Amino acid sequence: MPMLAGATAASAAIHLLPEPARALDLDSDGGLITETVASRDRLRTYDNSKKYGAERIADRDRKESQPDGIRAGNYMIFPTIGTAVVYDDNIFATNQDKVSDFRTELAPRLRFQSQLPRHVLDLSLGGKIVNYLAATDQDYANVNANVDGALHFDHAHTLSVNALAALEHEERNDVESPRDAREPVAIRHTRVISGFTRDVGRLYGTVSAGFEQWDYDDTISGSGAKLDQDSRDLDMLSTQLKLGYRFSPGYELVGRIRALRQWNRGDGTTDYDGIGYEAIAGVAFETNPILRWRLLGGYGIREYEQASIDSIASSLIEGNVQWLATQRMTITGTVSRAIDDRIGSETGGRVESLVRAQLDYELYHNLVLTLGGEVKAADFIGVSREDRSWSAKIGLDYYHTKNWLFTFGYEHLSRDSSDDEFDVTRNRFTIGAKLRF
Repeated sequence: MPMLAGATAASAAIHLLPEPARALDLDSDGGLITETVASRDRLRTYDNSKKYGAERIADRDRKESQPDGIRAGNYMIFPTIGTAVVYDDNIFATNQDKVSDFRTELAPRLRFQSQLPRHVLDLSLGGKIVNYLAATDQDYANVNANVDGALHFDHAHTLSVNALAALEHEERNDVESPRDAREPVAIRHTRVISGFTRDVGRLYGTVSAGFEQWDYDDTISGSGAKLDQDSRDLDMLSTQLKLGYRFSPGYELVGRIRALRQWNRGDGTTDYDGIGYEAIAGVAFETNPILRWRLLGGYGIREYEQASIDSIASSLIEGNVQWLATQRMTITGTVSRAIDDRIGSETGGRVESLVRAQLDYELYHNLVLTLGGEVKAADFIGVSREDRSWSAKIGLDYYHTKNWLFTFGYEHLSRDSSDDEFDVTRNRFTIGAKLRF
């Protein structure tokens, strides 16, 4: 049985409350392709769920609603442009002097998908342009480029690489954003990761190593003073080993060992240079082809060079259940505890625990409803701040034709923080459309 994916929305087109980057979980390979020719061929018959045709709503084959693309030699080109109108009743994510506004989002993307006989070399270029109706000083434009390659040099082995270069913006509502910043903070984000996978029989594994960097631009405060963001810059070198053993169809032992080294310039008083380790293991299994489980536990450590910063030691949890209740309904539950290494304005990241549930229901062959809820607790590293929050969302995807996808969404967020400045009650309504070729 393939590893259970985490709870995901039926559509990536609805841009709801943004989530900061999370620590790597068992499903995350940094974008690497870890499938081998042998594993792809074998799992067509080895996995009971594949044998009986059981699949999540999010994995449903919608060929009648997918664009044809444009052929160019060994490549298929898929141009896409998405647009959305969002009403947000608390654009700065604070209960102090709440401000509401409308905003438009324009998200162009150009994807080059290789059709090579054996190997993969894909490229995608994209961006996101955000404009507010009244708060125009919150406007921004993102751009990104991504390269994804895999060399299947025999049936059992795959050598893969992924590279990302992006200009991103941290909105004022981000939990790590400086509260006195007037504008979104620009971030130059780069990542290069390479991995080697062997998967030919019961025992499989991937070893990978990568480098990731976040470079924060300076911004200005509400009074017009410069806010130096260099203290938040973060470089991270990490390596990871993932292993699995299929001891029978539908039953696997899975695990991961990860080590990292991070460098943070700091503000002259505090920096978060340090090292970290994580180990987590457990079992993934099927009660039957329509009820799938994954239960893992482990431990994580962060040790900082600065003596005044306490080391962090935390239990790690990854629990997931998927119930394919009917052919048209998928229910997913997730429980996790992880260490997030992103550097905030005054913190060294956070230990985050969450419980999440989601229901995907196919109302019609081209109409998918998504309901979701989440409860989260975050303990910040280096400061006494603790956040407790819950959120709920509803989304509707309408696959009108091969070229048009329409989306509708609503999300509510409520956050209670030990620092009253970070208390939030927020509602967002989204109407979007995506034109695909």
